Amino acid sequence: MKNFVIYLFIGLGLCSCNKKKSSSFTIEGRIDGISDSTKIYIDYFIHKNKIWEQITDSTCLENNKFFLQGNINELTSASLYFTKKYINDISIGIYLEPVAMKLVIDKNNPYAYKLSGTSVEKENIELRKILAANMKIAEQTIDSITEIFNQISLYPNREDSLIEKAYQHKAVLTANAKIIDSLQLDFINKHTDYQIIPDLLFYLARDIDLVNIDTVTSLYNGLPERSRATFLGKLAFEQIKRMERVVKGKDIEIGDIAPDFTRVSMQGDTLSLTDFRGKSYVLLDFWASWCGPCIHGIPDIKNIHNKYNKNLKIIGISSDGDKEAWQKAVIEHQIRTWPQILSAYALDNSYFGNEKDISEVYHVHYIPTYILIDKQGKVIAKWNYIGEEQLNEIDKILRSNGSNTYLVH
Repeated sequence: MKNFVIYLFIGLGLCSCNKKKSSSFTIEGRIDGISDSTKIYIDYFIHKNKIWEQITDSTCLENNKFFLQGNINELTSASLYFTKKYINDISIGIYLEPVAMKLVIDKNNPYAYKLSGTSVEKENIELRKILAANMKIAEQTIDSITEIFNQISLYPNREDSLIEKAYQHKAVLTANAKIIDSLQLDFINKHTDYQIIPDLLFYLARDIDLVNIDTVTSLYNGLPERSRATFLGKLAFEQIKRMERVVKGKDIEIGDIAPDFTRVSMQGDTLSLTDFRGKSYVLLDFWASWCGPCIHGIPDIKNIHNKYNKNLKIIGISSDGDKEAWQKAVIEHQIRTWPQILSAYALDNSYFGNEKDISEVYHVHYIPTYILIDKQGKVIAKWNYIGEEQLNEIDKILRSNGSNTYLVH
């Protein structure tokens, strides 16, 4: 998204299929190895009033047990989190059917969970056996990244060297993700009639930097009509359409004129990017309340604002789909000092957004992303991280009136 967060769950999304003409599911769960009162979250999709919406529900662990329920009409996939969407979450992908299910998880080996009650779990088990070794590598690498961010909090003077180490782990995670995707592609080719296949294509269509979208489209078109007509088949189709739109779009490069946009800020003001043309530099901060690295970078953004607010205006652009969560994070982290807007044109709870989504217009694949724009509206720098080196470059750019340009990955 995409930052580390996007890579955390690559290959974890799994799916299921319709068994009964019921409209509800229940999960009686047990998790060994975590303390009582730990919050358990579940995310899954519904299609209502022609809108694809991602539902989030939660409960608390009591005596190692939890209970979840919800309304679905047929097979769908879900992600279950032990905590809420930060870099140190433990999460698994499961299949939901509108039936009563039982789920047992071991905190130390979450991918080896046991789910009973669904007809499609046998397909899931077959796939998980194939992916098990690489999923273990992913878990271990994510743990290493988490530990690095913990060390950054303890040793801020070592931040740059630790961030470099985190990027090394990210490279391992990316390479491993490519192997996972390759194994999934092979599984899809061998089992086109399996009910979980559309869901695998949905997740592969999100990894456009790892998997060619034309390959995913071709595989989807080759599925049986009955698979494409399912809930998961339709969901995959929407994701493929979205990624095709993104691929056909143009990345914003250094030297490009930054595309204009207009939004009403959280503070209640209507602002357009062109409002700042000829007046000041602009730093676009693409973030979200659920993005750990984004939150970690807020102190540096505050420092930039405090030091350069006469010549540089910051605009926070959130990818949040939950307005309440966005507003709460802005207040909690005390970042109302500069304009805060939503990337989506309108919060209709649509998972797929639209062409007016600022993140799509700017081709922001990962968050955090920072884009520096000069007084003439030209993009002069892009970063996925702001540290001492980037702060020095911002200072140099402003002091030189934008005569130099920088691109830092």
